[in-house]
Amino acid sequence: MTGEGTPISIGRRATKAALCVAAAWIAATSPIQAQARSAAATPPMGWNPYNAFDLNYGEAEVMAQADILVSSGLARLGYDHVNVDDGWWLRREGNTIRVRTGIYPSAALPDGSTSLRPFVDRLHAMGLKAGIYTDIGRNSCSQRWRPHTPNLPQGTVIEREIGTYGHHAQDAALLFATWGFDFIKVDACGVADYGADVAEVKDGTYRAFPPLIVRERPVASDARALARQYASFAEAVRRAAPGRTPLISICAWGQADVNDWAQHYGHLSRTSFDIAPTWDAMLFNFDSAASRALFAGPGHWNDPDMLEVGNGAFDTHHLTEARTHMSLWAILAAPLILGNDLRRMTPEIAAIIGNRDVIAIDQDAAGNQGVVVSQDDDAQILAKALSTPGRKAVAIVNRGTRSLDLTVPLADLGLSPTALTMSRDVWTKRSARVRGGRIAVTLAPHETTLLLVDGRPLLAGVDQPADLPARFDVADEGYKAPDRTPAHQWVLARIGYRPYGEPLMLDGRQDHAGLGVAAGSRVGIDLGGRYARLTVDPRMLAQTRGRFVIRGDGKTLVHGRASPRGNAVTLDVRGVRRIELIAPPATGGTTSFAWHRLRLTRA
Repeated sequence: MTGEGTPISIGRRATKAALCVAAAWIAATSPIQAQARSAAATPPMGWNPYNAFDLNYGEAEVMAQADILVSSGLARLGYDHVNVDDGWWLRREGNTIRVRTGIYPSAALPDGSTSLRPFVDRLHAMGLKAGIYTDIGRNSCSQRWRPHTPNLPQGTVIEREIGTYGHHAQDAALLFATWGFDFIKVDACGVADYGADVAEVKDGTYRAFPPLIVRERPVASDARALARQYASFAEAVRRAAPGRTPLISICAWGQADVNDWAQHYGHLSRTSFDIAPTWDAMLFNFDSAASRALFAGPGHWNDPDMLEVGNGAFDTHHLTEARTHMSLWAILAAPLILGNDLRRMTPEIAAIIGNRDVIAIDQDAAGNQGVVVSQDDDAQILAKALSTPGRKAVAIVNRGTRSLDLTVPLADLGLSPTALTMSRDVWTKRSARVRGGRIAVTLAPHETTLLLVDGRPLLAGVDQPADLPARFDVADEGYKAPDRTPAHQWVLARIGYRPYGEPLMLDGRQDHAGLGVAAGSRVGIDLGGRYARLTVDPRMLAQTRGRFVIRGDGKTLVHGRASPRGNAVTLDVRGVRRIELIAPPATGGTTSFAWHRLRLTRA
């Protein structure tokens, strides 16, 4: 063992028989066949060591997990990314980074240099993709928050600055051109946690970095400067990897107005701080993404963090919670990045992470994130429009500790209450006809029913916002209140809700076909020339007036006056590829606006 790192062995607790049973179960599920796709056309799937091992892992542990991904059939189901996390570096040497060969022995080259190319080549030879970690600042999260970890960077203050700040071109060339990685997680502790008041900065361990992110204080953050850093790195990656598109995961935790810019520079955007293997932590991370359906779609996904299925409150002794966790990530179209030690995987956990129907919901080609239909205390309902017309995935969630009897009106899902409608539970595999125009379920504590519902659209030939959230583009969220609360500060455009979370009401009922937005917002819709008519009822959400604008392919179609009473607009949009809805600016205390009853009639 060298002095460069401390490899830590993880006990092999799962029996060979258990792993064989798990592998046999997965192999029997008719794995989804891989298809040629553009970059992140569906949410990435794979494995990351952090949730299982923290920073106490190395090449041997990672390759053991990679072997199981392949031998168990998980890779054929789509779990094909193997993404290493923080802790791989020893120090920066000029324009390169020296790898810890005590942890990654294959990185030691005969000439004395180090390279992760042999590690990447091994993964590629197995049919897998390789991912790595960096920070957009000078230093990493482990240096700030894991001061006693034995595998921290070594050397002078400058040599320990292993983050990518000031080295975008050099690091992109090293990681993607020289080493051949396919994915990178770009964290942000380096631009958030090294202010002049930090003890380790005061004592000279690290150089000060004036924060671009002030955690939980959006007004104090410098969102534009942060966006410029990610933009610069994304451009460097593009130049370093001509002919291919490595995936970039932006890990700014939903801070610094990330909704305004992340989709332009990354394929994934973290919506919260790190997950933990507890029920409350899982729900917190889920909530951070659940309200952002208009900010996700093919090529840019909301990321509530890696899965904890198999760990802690989601282990084999908590299968109800594990199925709920998996259901919620699938309905969100979240990346499915496993975080458990696959060597300890029981057949029950294998059945959850390998459920083909659940994976298919997550990976559906339409790319829609599920939309929150309703939430009342511990009861929550989400619906995700799938690529098959009239088919929706519906998650009915019991967040609490007592049993619940719940009903879901088909009309709230955008489906006809009178047409023949069938539902199939993807966990129990039971199918049933929906009767009385509503779905009825009884849920145990912490249980989620995940259904595939096949019916007829509520309005023939008409799409509503919840049918195509992936086709929306919030170009500008609009007015941001300076005193907005951290829990809701970045979600200012929602389907069926006002910007800060209250249901969007019209004529005494929640308007599931409406958009609640901030004043001054600009929301685009990709029509692609598929529609003949747009109908919408623009309304101010206070007793003042303002001018709204609707544009089609850059031309003003309507420049109208909005009022609380509304005035429905119908437009001929045949041949129009893109519509833009521009809300009036904030005036007279009005900060919110509604595009009520938004409907698109297909051509």
